[in-house]
Amino acid sequence: MPLELTNTLATVGTFVVIAATAIAAIVQLRHMRGNNQITALNELRETMETPDFQAASHFVGAELPAKMLDPAFRYQVVHRFARTDENRPLITKVNSIGNFYENMGLLLKTGLVEQELVMEMWSANVVLDWRNLAPITAMARRTMGDALWENFEYLAVLSQDWIAAHPKGSYPSGVRHLALDDEWLEADTQYATTLAPA
Repeated sequence: MPLELTNTLATVGTFVVIAATAIAAIVQLRHMRGNNQITALNELRETMETPDFQAASHFVGAELPAKMLDPAFRYQVVHRFARTDENRPLITKVNSIGNFYENMGLLLKTGLVEQELVMEMWSANVVLDWRNLAPITAMARRTMGDALWENFEYLAVLSQDWIAAHPKGSYPSGVRHLALDDEWLEADTQYATTLAPA
């Protein structure tokens, strides 16, 4: 075998080995990215299921509107060193919800989690909690500026747009739905009328 042919075959062989190594590295990076994304999504889900997060979420959704009528509470939201022992834990609950979504928005914005997955899982929660925390955000931005919870705001905008684009959810078209019998509709409607103020 002539020396030139041997050199050519060795060069081609080296190229094949380098190309195979590069392809293997790309596949491995894709798997690592997928694993990192699964880990991040699981941590977000687990956080949302903790008792502390659930209590904070309940406060923001059910009790915060009434607290916002108290001028002392509103003052303490903006002036952290004026916070009383009564309001400090409540404001901490507010901050825990806002900071959670701020971190989720950052993960989304930097591409560490895929937008479609986050929208499918949490867009409704994001929009609801943004709406509940919008008055707090506006007040806090008086002194802290527009950067406060900007990733939460970004996440809320994407969530609103996703919901607008999927008004009936994201159930695949062409797949049949299962029939549901709402057997408690009448009883629940009657019960609800007993709760209405007279």
